Amino acid sequence: MLAMDAHPFTVPRVRKYLEQELHLDEPARMKWLRHWLDAGSRAIEDVLARDPRTGRFCYGDRPTIADICLVAHLTSAKMLCDRDAAPYPTARRILDACMQIEAFALEHPLQQPGAQTTASV
Repeated sequence: MLAMDAHPFTVPRVRKYLEQELHLDEPARMKWLRHWLDAGSRAIEDVLARDPRTGRFCYGDRPTIADICLVAHLTSAKMLCDRDAAPYPTARRILDACMQIEAFALEHPLQQPGAQTTASV
């Protein structure tokens, strides 16, 4: 859901198209981006909250590709639009569980060389 539906809206190539081809100004691009990030967050929360297979992670008690997608989505929402995951308690709980795992924590964009230190998830 996030990898195919919500993520493509956040990639720089798409945002650049909005600016250079459609000539949307920064406020319009941010409004567009917030809309799609919020829609994706609401949709995944609805699925995770009602699916009996949701456990500590998106699908059971071991991380899967779904968790990688969830972390990437919520991280993008925070870093690009200052969107908090608090309105999505199930997704937020899973994000927190993922970030307890060293592999997730080390790959966070703010942990990368040259990363800005002003935002966090």
